Amino acid sequence: MVLNATAVSAQTSSGITQPADGDTITGVIDVVGTAVHPDYLRYELAFRQQDVAGAEWIVFAEGSQQVMDNVLAVWNTTVGREIGAPVFPDGRYQLRLRVVKTDFNYDEFFVTDLTIQNDGPTPTPTPDETAVALTATAAAIPVQPTSSNESGSQGESSFQQPTSLPSLTPFPTPTPPPTVVGETAAAAQSSGDESEGGLLGQLEAVETDRVGNAFWLGMRITAVLFLAGLLYLLVRWGGRRLWHIYWTNRGSNN
Repeated sequence: MVLNATAVSAQTSSGITQPADGDTITGVIDVVGTAVHPDYLRYELAFRQQDVAGAEWIVFAEGSQQVMDNVLAVWNTTVGREIGAPVFPDGRYQLRLRVVKTDFNYDEFFVTDLTIQNDGPTPTPTPDETAVALTATAAAIPVQPTSSNESGSQGESSFQQPTSLPSLTPFPTPTPPPTVVGETAAAAQSSGDESEGGLLGQLEAVETDRVGNAFWLGMRITAVLFLAGLLYLLVRWGGRRLWHIYWTNRGSNN
């Protein structure tokens, strides 16, 4: 049974008194009201987005005790905003108070046109006071007219032929040092001998026993894993076979 909040308050004294229709709310607020009835069982508070077509009512608070002109629930309208997924995005909402009776019938009371506004309006940028004062001062300075003679003399004194800058002296191109062919070939041969000797020495220093032991250890581990997998498959097949035989015999006995 759906009842109007103002009409029913005189009969059952139940309803929501705060917030009221058309209020703008932000942050965390107390939902104040009354939930009483001679056959009282419990009350529920739910919200719904008013501007979303087909939006469902979502219960966000319940109470088992009767409330007389006191806080029904604390409504935090900022839930989820810290992670960018607000549960209550800005917009218009409805609140519903449902007083359930012992026979599981209920009375309902509504508050409509509630506006949640947690994102404040974008501030309008104000002009810099210093810049405005300088602009006004520049505009207020009068321009003094000059005669043609004064203009000509001032033009001659102001626009003089610029003095040409001296040309830059280019830096000399560095000359590479002479290369001695004999020394280069000898150095290359010696470096090649050193690298070859170092590589052969490293190969000779490798312990073949460790490589062989590691290889056989890997083979043993592979074989154990293979046998374990094969054993698992055999056990699984045997279990399914026994289960099939069991159900076959049971069906034949029945």
